Amino acid sequence: MRYYKSFFIVFIFCVVGFFSCEKSCQFSYLNSSKAVIYEETQILKTYPFSDPNPIPNIGRIYPYFKFDGYTNHAIAQSWKMVVMENEYLKVFVAPQIGGKIWGAIEKSTGKEFLYKNEVVKFRNIAMRGPWTSGGLEFNFGDIGHAPSCSTPVDYSLKKNADGSVSCIVGAYDLPSRTRWNVKITLPKDKAFIETTVSWFNLTDEYTSYYHWMNAAAKASGNLEFFYPGKDFIGHGGEPSSWPISSGRDLSKYENNDFGGYKSYHVINAYADFFGGYWKEDDFGFGHHADYDVKPGKKLWIWGLSQQGMIWEDLLTDNDGQYIEYQSGKLFNQATEQSTDSPFKHRSFGPHVADLMKEIWFPLKSTKGMVAASKYAVLNIEEERDSVDIYLSALQHIKDTIYMEMGNKKSNYLVDLSPLEITKWTLAKPEDTFFKIKLGPDLLNYRAPLNDLSVDRPLTTPSDFNWESAYGLYMKGLELERQRQYSLAMKSYHQSVLKNATFMPALSRLSLGYFRQMDFKNALKYSQIGLSIDTYDPECNYAFGLANRALENYNEAKSGFSIAAQSSQLASAAYVALAKLFLNEDNMTKALHFSSKALIYNRQNIMAHMIISYSNRKLKDKPAAMAALAEVYVLDPLSDFARYEEYLWDDKPLSYFNKAITNELPHESYLELASVYYHFNNPTTATSVLKEGPENPIINVWLAYLEVNHRQLYINKIRESSVEMTYPYRVETAQFLETLSKEDASWELKYYLGLIYWHKGEIDRAKNLFDQCQNEPDLATFYLTKHALLQDAGIIEKKNLQIAQSMNPEDWRAGIALMDHHLLNNESSKALALSEKLKDFYPENAQIGLRHAEVLLKAEKHHEALIFLEQFNLLPFEGSTEGKKIYSTICIQLALKSFKKKDYNAATTYAKKAKLWPQNLGVGKPYRTDDRLADLIIARAYEIQGDLSYYTKITNYKSYKDSENENFYAQLVALKHLGKHQRILSLIDQKTKLDPNNEYLNWAIAKYKDDPRHFSWEKRLIQKESKERNSNLNQLLNAVHTLFKM
Repeated sequence: MRYYKSFFIVFIFCVVGFFSCEKSCQFSYLNSSKAVIYEETQILKTYPFSDPNPIPNIGRIYPYFKFDGYTNHAIAQSWKMVVMENEYLKVFVAPQIGGKIWGAIEKSTGKEFLYKNEVVKFRNIAMRGPWTSGGLEFNFGDIGHAPSCSTPVDYSLKKNADGSVSCIVGAYDLPSRTRWNVKITLPKDKAFIETTVSWFNLTDEYTSYYHWMNAAAKASGNLEFFYPGKDFIGHGGEPSSWPISSGRDLSKYENNDFGGYKSYHVINAYADFFGGYWKEDDFGFGHHADYDVKPGKKLWIWGLSQQGMIWEDLLTDNDGQYIEYQSGKLFNQATEQSTDSPFKHRSFGPHVADLMKEIWFPLKSTKGMVAASKYAVLNIEEERDSVDIYLSALQHIKDTIYMEMGNKKSNYLVDLSPLEITKWTLAKPEDTFFKIKLGPDLLNYRAPLNDLSVDRPLTTPSDFNWESAYGLYMKGLELERQRQYSLAMKSYHQSVLKNATFMPALSRLSLGYFRQMDFKNALKYSQIGLSIDTYDPECNYAFGLANRALENYNEAKSGFSIAAQSSQLASAAYVALAKLFLNEDNMTKALHFSSKALIYNRQNIMAHMIISYSNRKLKDKPAAMAALAEVYVLDPLSDFARYEEYLWDDKPLSYFNKAITNELPHESYLELASVYYHFNNPTTATSVLKEGPENPIINVWLAYLEVNHRQLYINKIRESSVEMTYPYRVETAQFLETLSKEDASWELKYYLGLIYWHKGEIDRAKNLFDQCQNEPDLATFYLTKHALLQDAGIIEKKNLQIAQSMNPEDWRAGIALMDHHLLNNESSKALALSEKLKDFYPENAQIGLRHAEVLLKAEKHHEALIFLEQFNLLPFEGSTEGKKIYSTICIQLALKSFKKKDYNAATTYAKKAKLWPQNLGVGKPYRTDDRLADLIIARAYEIQGDLSYYTKITNYKSYKDSENENFYAQLVALKHLGKHQRILSLIDQKTKLDPNNEYLNWAIAKYKDDPRHFSWEKRLIQKESKERNSNLNQLLNAVHTLFKM
């Protein structure tokens, strides 16, 4: 049997190899000045993902759902792969895996400048879970790996008039209702890949802005990085110097052998390139984009300790560790902490478009890079008495290069083909000034490099008042930009409490209530703002939105008209006016205002769509098609453009339908239907929806739009499972409001409740769920209701019990019920559940971890340790939960042994607590905090006559400014040894570094017998309890056991 299986796999790969060879041979017969593109099926060893979570994931990425199933067992799986190649490069694009460039090869060497993973190994890393390493990944919307990064996207192949070829990939970001495309172009005669990004906010609202392109390259080969800049910042905006930091040259990969994962966002240079070079391979990779297009330059390194290196095997089989070189629109990938720095988050304005063009290229025999353009790469290597200058072409160059070195000037004729290199060796001048220019500004270089330096501020003034009206407004704006809308509204309200007439907060409150579908309050706050300044642009825009929703159309027109006087909102306001006139079937006015929208933003794709649509209604085909051509330029995958061509009878309906290849096609049909609905054309909206797949939300729309067939569609909704259906649009909510007044089906209430929950209207959602009573016969409903009640602060197990009784083998219901039992100290009930579930789902990481936690709570420490030593956990990025539970169990066993005066066993278990078992999905970092385990070992050794081990604790130096509860263990050890002066010195040092640290202040107060430590201790234990953490309790128990303190 094993023989046949092996034969089959070999046979399959031979067939694929033959097919690839046939394509390659086909290419060789073509003229070398051509590029080719073709689609093929590749069978790749795949570690698939599975088990979509049916419980709605209300939050920043709703309506997307997560996947919980991952495996160590590979299968041979067929994947569509788009292949593009010219004489110099071969590029692979994976439209079924987020549309990412799967890899790219320089053909003469066979070397990859975009890491090509030979296996498809999905791991739980992205916002929805599954993610694969390598290639070039496209991220839009919110921080993290995009929801579409591992699932099919829309795509098309194109042969361009200039001989280049393109693969266009794209998708919607559903939470923001924005649309992105990446046009991946391989020129016929150039040695680079060009990516052209187009991203559109198609809505009338502000949304979050996040965009980064993540490219991967192998880590081995004496890799050196070329990132112009004199500083770098972290995700939280924390600054450090670059490339030399704390005496280390961070631009050399091997010098990053300290700390954990590395995120270097290199800044403070006006530079348009970056890249890296493998000295051992004499080969490298580069990126170029105009600075105004992509100022963000990030280098990501997993970390060179086992903490990072463990991911080599988790993410690939034999291709080795990788790094990522990333380009972004902003300076850093800002986390919440970045709010406190100058590097804040950004909004994506209504009907704003962002177009970004960049290139990715190999470096061949250049030894490095000091400058680059789309024409060539330049490098300078300085020897003791000479200077080597390398010039490598990225496209054919026949021009003059001018060099000025010190007082010497020279020029040379250059005639180079792509990737051809020329070298000059010149005497090293006394003056370090260099100036090199290729042709008429094809490439420019000046040295020293600090000529590019920028002095952008790196820190925010310490006296910035976050509690002022402006500070609270800014806090709210930052939260809104991170899709934390409910918290943002609280901050805006606090701002207005500080200053009732603070205009920016008033307009944002109005816009926030509009987002929540509370249109009356939206109107209220816009009116307060206008009563202060009737010309305020944002208040007028919010006034227009609220009145339009309330069907006060004259007021809406007035608001948008005044908002249009502001250049920032003019384009969006004119589109809003155009739509209002479409609502009156006034095509002339709609054309007038949409044309005005283009004056302020030529890339406002909705304005082009309105122009095309209006001209079709006016039967002016040339004008309509001209506008449609503009739509295609901006969005080559436009569903609207294809459907309009069908409506003109220029293309068959199949042409429209077959291009929708993304993971959730019903969302594309709904989004297009919403366009026609807002163009006051419900008939066309209905026709679009009827082309879509069978889906409950499509049926909701059809039930609303087709009144004469309403009951037919409501019956379909009743007959369809609500599982894996996640409505979120405002239009859907409005339709459901109407339908639920006519029909009592619980499904309508459930869907409407989900939208209100998503919008932050938890009380309204809870009321709708309560109205469903016990009619639903689906476990998912009761699990969803349980999650909703938790958001409302209500903890009860009734819904969990119903869910579990309906499906006893549902592991999600089991885990939720286990958590409830643990919360109520019912460990025996939790244990009975976990024993059953771990046998049903032996590979499920969540069940395995929860089972270990339940054993720990039940004080079955030996069983827990044996289980964890045998359990294989597939982790997610940054996950250390398995290690934490393992260490806690070992500490408890060590303390038990100590109480029994079995000091050898105590030290054995304490030493185990310091281990980082790879089967639990963790690798040991360079620096670890083992002060508690070391305290147990030191005390056990002391009893046996050896005091020396205490130095492990007393000499411990934190590698981070932030302290934790283990600082108290260090104080206890020092106090026990009578080192009071050392304690005072350490306290002084720590409080200067981190004066507001709660654990630090608690530990110091407890050491000094300051009574405040009691209340601080209680608060910290309560906080840890909410985080399923018991570190502080464990520490106190240990200190009492060891020293009777």
